[in-house]
Amino acid sequence: WECLEELSVLMSSIPSSAHHFVSMMCNCLLNYRETCQAAYRGITQPDSEDKRVISATWAKDEDISRFLRDLPNWRALATGSTRSRGSMDNDSPDEVGERNRKEAEILLGSLGEQIIPPHEILSDPSHLRTLALLHQTMEWFGSSIVKLSASLSAMYGGSAGGVSPAAAPGSESAGLTRPSLIPQTAIQTLSSLAQDFLELAHTCLLVLHLEVRVHCFYYLLSVSRGVGGASTNFAPTLDSQDPDPEVLALNKDLASIDDALSATLPARKCKYIFEGLGPLISNIVTSWPTHIRRLNENGIKKMCRNILSLQQQLTNITMTRELALDRARQYYEMFYMTPQEVLNQIVNRGPQFSELEYMNALQLLHRSNPGVSKQSLQQNLQRLSEILGDVGVTV
Repeated sequence: WECLEELSVLMSSIPSSAHHFVSMMCNCLLNYRETCQAAYRGITQPDSEDKRVISATWAKDEDISRFLRDLPNWRALATGSTRSRGSMDNDSPDEVGERNRKEAEILLGSLGEQIIPPHEILSDPSHLRTLALLHQTMEWFGSSIVKLSASLSAMYGGSAGGVSPAAAPGSESAGLTRPSLIPQTAIQTLSSLAQDFLELAHTCLLVLHLEVRVHCFYYLLSVSRGVGGASTNFAPTLDSQDPDPEVLALNKDLASIDDALSATLPARKCKYIFEGLGPLISNIVTSWPTHIRRLNENGIKKMCRNILSLQQQLTNITMTRELALDRARQYYEMFYMTPQEVLNQIVNRGPQFSELEYMNALQLLHRSNPGVSKQSLQQNLQRLSEILGDVGVTV
């Protein structure tokens, strides 16, 4: 930036060579752009051209990137909002909840059926801090070049009724058409380079947003699937008082990421990165029954402890109560009931969960009671379909 400022001073002193100086600016920026992109690739693509961490792959995916940038929380960042972390958006709580649920569903659909290998996440918080620093720098630098480009266009780009840089006010040349000392193509090149730096800044922030979500999948999917993705038995004979090791590891991981980013990014950007993790984690944990072989009362208590531990950690980070995890806890408390009690509750209170979530629950309850016939399960599933059809609403 100091180099660009020096060139601007030379340009004002020797306006007849403005084109030459702006070409030097562009060459300088082209080289620096390569340096910054190499720094980004060094973090997100450490091995080879065909291997990249999941969050970086998604950030470059046009559909995912367009979806995330169309959401109100991204647009709020673009307007330079200064709302503090933990404060509410201008959107209603229902709107905020709906967009978070939609994002969680899309990510669960993409990652919910695979075990993520360790090399596909950024496990070192210092790498995330470097991405945050790169984001902040590129955002400031790109915005500064945009202003510089506009200033140079106004001063040297030529316009009707303007005054050339060499014409003093009141001189004979004042009021005449100002000659263009810098071709429009050079100004456009400068503007294009500014957008490249801003795009890199946006990509870094999207990667950070996605990376914390990938970490949630990385740790939590293994809870229900055991080693190698095998189904897991949550019917222990002893009641363990501690959450699962993967849950504790995720809590520690999220705390480390929060420490690294909160010291680097403004609160509103940290809010963007961490907001919505509650609904995502809720969706992940309510998908566990598909892969759990059996569940007993001790297993239910373990699940509720897992959820409470995650809820407390997220509350410490976001400074808001993660209500979505209340819903997840209520889902597992439903397993204390018999299938008939579950169906009766839907009739009496209406559905609290989706039809798929109820189906998964009934199937796990059946697997947890080996003596019950398969015909009984089919009857319960048929009854569920009839009840929800009568209610006409699923959540």
